[in-house]
Amino acid sequence: MLSVVMPCRNENRHIETCVRSILGQERPPGGIEVIVVDGMSDDGTREILETLTQKHSELRVVENPRRVTPCAMNVGIREARGQYIAILGAHCDYAVDYLKTCVELLDEHPEVSCAGGPIVSAGKSVFGQAVAAAMAHPVGIGNATHRHPDFEGYAEGACYPVFRKEIFEEIGLYDEMLVRNQDDELNYRLTKHGGKVFLSPRARSTYFVRETISSLFRQYFEYGYWRVAVIRKHRMPASFRHLVPPTFVIGLVGALTLAPFLPSGWRLVLLTGPCLYGLILCGVGFHLSRRVGWRVGCLFPVAAATMHLAYGIGFMWGFLHGAQASRVEQVSTKDVVTDAKSR
Repeated sequence: MLSVVMPCRNENRHIETCVRSILGQERPPGGIEVIVVDGMSDDGTREILETLTQKHSELRVVENPRRVTPCAMNVGIREARGQYIAILGAHCDYAVDYLKTCVELLDEHPEVSCAGGPIVSAGKSVFGQAVAAAMAHPVGIGNATHRHPDFEGYAEGACYPVFRKEIFEEIGLYDEMLVRNQDDELNYRLTKHGGKVFLSPRARSTYFVRETISSLFRQYFEYGYWRVAVIRKHRMPASFRHLVPPTFVIGLVGALTLAPFLPSGWRLVLLTGPCLYGLILCGVGFHLSRRVGWRVGCLFPVAAATMHLAYGIGFMWGFLHGAQASRVEQVSTKDVVTDAKSR
């Protein structure tokens, strides 16, 4: 059996489409169970889920009273009865063969502990489409291979991973003190343990991005803030890419602060970097406009800059205010086996 674990809270706009896409999946050998872990939703999400559970016996809803994503993931993993565990998101739509393909990838690559597909981002509004374009372009996300739609091979992690269950018995569960980046931290421990993650575009899913500047800024601010906690826990960044935005923000603030006090020649030198950055974003937006339309192309620089600045500011805020994570609680093989048998 494959167990699907899906955390959610107040997702009334997406939850039914997402759950139906999971329930309509082609079944891998052994079938599936779907465990939705609800963080005490109060927007009608729970009522939608209860209606779905009456029609689908393989769907279960359990509560996450702590309302934090890693807690939801761990609740679902402890409830899971399958040989494989998929951690899926409520902001997505999955191809009908997503889960079956991931299981096939694990069978084809016995050396890997986790399989998934590169993420394909989509937006509904014009700004959302610009955000999606930024999340799929190297200028927006650097060398994050899992966000390049056609990537196939080993990667840092999968956004919607399917794990072999025993990996949680070996490295522990998600760190419940990390509100964000708990998946990156788990992937770091997995890699350090000798595990591998394999991605293939054969496993297709669509992620629906944030549709406003404020929500996008908050999302990436939290990514940056909690990245500091991960670095402090392991005393090193998982990737050089994670240090680029805060370095850029420090340079930008320094240039703008010092420029008024320097001679005109030095002022031009200091402002060259920010101006070049802006020109690069505008150039990429102009190039993309031929494919995505001029309105999306014009908003690409805004979307990309929001992601970069929010992440960098969040990182600096976390550094200055001491964002930290506790040690993750380890789960023994005996605990998992006992929990599974008791159900």
